[in-house]
Amino acid sequence: MNDLAAVRAEILSAATEDLTGVYEAWWTANTMHPDLALSARLALAEESLRSLLSDGLVALSRGSWESQVPVPEHEVEHVLREYKTWAVDDAADRIFFEATAAGHAAYGLPG
Repeated sequence: MNDLAAVRAEILSAATEDLTGVYEAWWTANTMHPDLALSARLALAEESLRSLLSDGLVALSRGSWESQVPVPEHEVEHVLREYKTWAVDDAADRIFFEATAAGHAAYGLPG
């Protein structure tokens, strides 16, 4: 399994368990590949998440842990390119991802 596939699998696993902050995708890449440059780990996390979004296996939302709204499709690219999406800021809205019904099915779970 290549780096992208391995990180993608870990991110999908997290997405099937619970609402997950996008910054956690970066943490996953950091943990799995500490030998890579920081920018390479961020790029790996972004590419992994982008591929899951493209395949319809996860969806993005914005808000707090208590309340979120879906990120409109036309905003996804912009949201993924913003640094604040990948950082933890307790004062700001966060960007989350969660498995869709297709994501649960791809992971072998009921939708």
